[in-house]
Amino acid sequence: MSIGENIKKICIDLGINGSDLAKQANLPKRTVHSIMNDEGDPRASNIKKIAIALGVSADTVLFDDEEIGTDGDLKILFRELSRLQGESREYAKNVIKAIIIQQKNKELN
Repeated sequence: MSIGENIKKICIDLGINGSDLAKQANLPKRTVHSIMNDEGDPRASNIKKIAIALGVSADTVLFDDEEIGTDGDLKILFRELSRLQGESREYAKNVIKAIIIQQKNKELN
């Protein structure tokens, strides 16, 4: 998929439209419309604003699932998790550990 198609898909998943995205990203509606319709190459600064407004990584906006790979989503999540600090980081690690332990228990039974 193209950048515009990726953004449209994320917007659909979030239940927002281009106007909502423009407002959240603090960009002109025409700019967001052009990006979503793949009219030219968007500026990196605009992709950054859009990714932040959508709450996703720039990788999610820029790359297809095939380009990211089968574990690409996990790589993105772990990169974001590595930025956490303090209590949030420890909480995330404990949740992941609990899921792994739960899975291992299922495999043993």
